[in-house]
Amino acid sequence: MKKFTFPTWLVVVALFVSMSGASVVFAQEEAISEESPKRDVYDLPTPVAIQGRTNKIDQAVSISVGYIPTDSFNRGFPLTGAYSFYFKPYFAWEVLSYSYNFNRETQLKEDFKNLGVGVQNIGFGGVIDYPRNIIMTGIVYTPLYSKSLLFNKTLVHSETGFYLGVGSLVFSQVGHLPTIAPGIQARYFVSPKSAVRIYLRQYFFNDTQLGLTGITDIGVGFETQFELLSRHAAGDE
Repeated sequence: MKKFTFPTWLVVVALFVSMSGASVVFAQEEAISEESPKRDVYDLPTPVAIQGRTNKIDQAVSISVGYIPTDSFNRGFPLTGAYSFYFKPYFAWEVLSYSYNFNRETQLKEDFKNLGVGVQNIGFGGVIDYPRNIIMTGIVYTPLYSKSLLFNKTLVHSETGFYLGVGSLVFSQVGHLPTIAPGIQARYFVSPKSAVRIYLRQYFFNDTQLGLTGITDIGVGFETQFELLSRHAAGDE
């Protein structure tokens, strides 16, 4: 009869320990699987409740102030009033927007005047001009309605949307120029029927010498509910 040597005993002990450990792990996995609930492929998904809009303006008047960096010689500060009609909470027609632009000449223009240097514009037939009025109508599409927690204390309701309008830029000397204006805007509700509005619009127009060019208008304003036209509440849903 052959005698077991020391290395053979070592191999036997190692196999026994490894098999025992595997059995314990398998038993633990079975216990965990029995405790956790089993899901079938035909089980319905867990329902998730999404709250609708609690802040909604369906007819609105707004007033805003903006900033237009027209060129190196003029800076504009438009004061704008507008009326909007919302067919849906996410789709509106800005019926009319009218801006009066308070223009301010830059220091550079004053310096050239003091030096007696004549300055001409590349466009507008050489006239250094600026928009005096902006008259627009357009559509607003608002796909995003959000709720944010401000400083972990205050719930803020907001919307983010896109704007596309057509109208006229009324320049001080050149006169009316047709324009098309894409833009983006956001509303932050201060009550269910009023909001602070931030906007950015780019007015594109055609100049006979420069071709397609544009000016930027960025501003902030206040918007509130205004029942100019009667409508049924059921039509808002």
